Amino acid sequence: MFANKNFQIAAGTGIAFFIAAIVAMGYHSAPVGSGLETFFFALGGKLPTGIIQGTIFACFFTCLFGVIALHKRIQNEESAFTAKLLPETEQYVLYPEDVNRIKLEVIETERRTGPRMLTDLIKQAATKFRAENSSGETLSIVETVSEMQRKSLEKEFWLISTCQTLIPALGFLGTVLGMAAAILNMGQVQPVAAAVPTGSTAAAAPAVPTVSTTDIQALIDSMGTAFFTTILAIVLGIAVSVMVKRLETRVEDFQTNMKRYVVENLVNRIHR
Repeated sequence: MFANKNFQIAAGTGIAFFIAAIVAMGYHSAPVGSGLETFFFALGGKLPTGIIQGTIFACFFTCLFGVIALHKRIQNEESAFTAKLLPETEQYVLYPEDVNRIKLEVIETERRTGPRMLTDLIKQAATKFRAENSSGETLSIVETVSEMQRKSLEKEFWLISTCQTLIPALGFLGTVLGMAAAILNMGQVQPVAAAVPTGSTAAAAPAVPTVSTTDIQALIDSMGTAFFTTILAIVLGIAVSVMVKRLETRVEDFQTNMKRYVVENLVNRIHR
């Protein structure tokens, strides 16, 4: 279910809409000027300016579901190690007939449990040895297939990487829009002529800009949008960076362990 990219996008967007609805209701029901109102405002409770925070949440949860999907896939791939497909006994030597037997056993394992990257690597190595009867050529095909599998896994990161890039970009966009709105609000302050005492012969005082309570509130809201979108993007961006780094480390460890397993227990054991 999580492996489908469209589902990840739909689920992330759906959760973002749900959060936006809860936050909007919380903002409008919270006491005016309270800390709770500020909290909901920071999460995007005041629409339509809160759309940016909602989009940041959508990117975050889409990325989260993508990370979960890849973690589950790697966990599924790692389960192939428990099948003991290759001999692990010290000083065990493999002859050509043993390599053929291993390939048949791996094919049978795939029929029962489904294909895995490890089983595919073992089959490719065994097939190459049968064709060339050379451990050097077998090692070469192991390197080639491992590189192809690495690139295949890297393609699975495209949605995660896109969302990871969008989160800080959206935070910066919210900052720019908030600052622009604040400048525009200040530019719309209307000048008002100063009052002149009755009967005074002095010239009329020039009009001066006056800032009302509404203008101040609009300025505060615009500046709040600028700062809170930045803070939200930074916090969620850090969380995403940690998750993605852990995932990348796990993927690299899996690929290294898989290649080492095949080289040590198949290629290096073949009798020359």
